[in-house]
Amino acid sequence: MTLGLGTMTILKRGQEEAAEILRTALDEGIVHFDTADVYANGAVESLIGQTFSPEDRSRIFLASKGGNRMNDTGTGWTWDPSYDYLKKACFESLNRLETPYLDLYYVHGGTMEDDLDASIRAMKDLQEEGRIKEYGLSSLRPNVINYWLDHSDFSYLMTPYSLLDRRIEELLPRLQERNIKLVARGPLAKGLLTTESMSRLQSVDRFEQYDKEQLEHVLLTLQDYPLPAMALQAVDQQADIVLPGASSVSQLQANLQAMREPLTAEQIAHVLSLLPVHTYTEHR
Repeated sequence: MTLGLGTMTILKRGQEEAAEILRTALDEGIVHFDTADVYANGAVESLIGQTFSPEDRSRIFLASKGGNRMNDTGTGWTWDPSYDYLKKACFESLNRLETPYLDLYYVHGGTMEDDLDASIRAMKDLQEEGRIKEYGLSSLRPNVINYWLDHSDFSYLMTPYSLLDRRIEELLPRLQERNIKLVARGPLAKGLLTTESMSRLQSVDRFEQYDKEQLEHVLLTLQDYPLPAMALQAVDQQADIVLPGASSVSQLQANLQAMREPLTAEQIAHVLSLLPVHTYTEHR
């Protein structure tokens, strides 16, 4: 199973529920856990560190992200991908996570105006120091992704990928040529690709490249197919890790059930043939 757990919203119902989500995920065979220093201003990292024992740590693949500097009040952040700050942020994440190393550490965003070489150098130095085993990029910007492809030896790309946002398929050949693992965040498109899709639509004016009318048409088409199983398994065909979040144990169990629901390759291919593949240029 290539299902991981994103933890951005895991504290939505409190620490007790969040800890139970983590323990249930591990018991059910999920080993890829993704977090970031800005999730609940570091509280999610601290929760993970407190919940998993040293024995658990040896079983899991733990990923975090850095590059957003929190303000003094903890109510917001500014983007800081500098060499010194990424090194500092990683050390602080390791302390909160109560681990001597991360399996994977991402630069959390980025623009072409940044000193991208300095960001990459920070990641390589953290890797050489044994603080991280692998490093990656979390980005939705094709120019930044392509720069990293040309100037680094990163191992993972996290980016939005769902039936409603297939832009990354434009870059799949380059990723596959470099053996870079694709981590699909947002595979359920903010709940639009779940059993609650039509009710969620009422509060949405648009999603990515779709205006409301186009979105309604696509979602009506998808009502003939099992959601969220189709959404997760279709992305799973191309991504190395499918990374939905969960803010309750029941949501986690629904995702697990969806990944296990029997769907044929032919069914998935048919649904994919019904949906457009927008390019990054079209998205702009």
